[in-house]
Amino acid sequence: MTSSASTEPVVEPLPQGGARPRLWKNVAAALVCVAWNAAFLLLSLELPAGHSRGDVGPGMVPMQIAVLGLVVSGIYLVQVLRGIGLEGSGGAIDVPRVAGLVALFAAAGASAAWIGLAVSLGLAAGAATLLFHGERLILRALATGVGFWAIAYFVFARLLQLPLP
Repeated sequence: MTSSASTEPVVEPLPQGGARPRLWKNVAAALVCVAWNAAFLLLSLELPAGHSRGDVGPGMVPMQIAVLGLVVSGIYLVQVLRGIGLEGSGGAIDVPRVAGLVALFAAAGASAAWIGLAVSLGLAAGAATLLFHGERLILRALATGVGFWAIAYFVFARLLQLPLP
């Protein structure tokens, strides 16, 4: 048994300005992403070319990452301007967790020169896993850290023979 009042949709008034207050924040975020990737592309173009025939040089991977970042950022900007997907996952942003992740990976980047890139990425990825909820956190953090270390070390240092800090 339901009353007629419970079957009617509840319409809450929009805040002053409607849905526009979030639009400018999303547009600003998209433009920052586009600008960041454009700057990254310009920096990657300044890297030296390869020394032997068929060598793509050290700038090829950063250039590909920058182009992919520009494509994804451009798609995001178009979606924001069209009004698609402005809400994300529907929940509020967990600012302390995001700040923790940013600080964690900034510390990993800063410590790479002293302890090595593979080790700092492994430690940061393992510690980042601890910031999320779930079962067997320690086991997941250990597996994530070892996995990131293995990828960084074996793929980049051994297989591709790239010098890592």
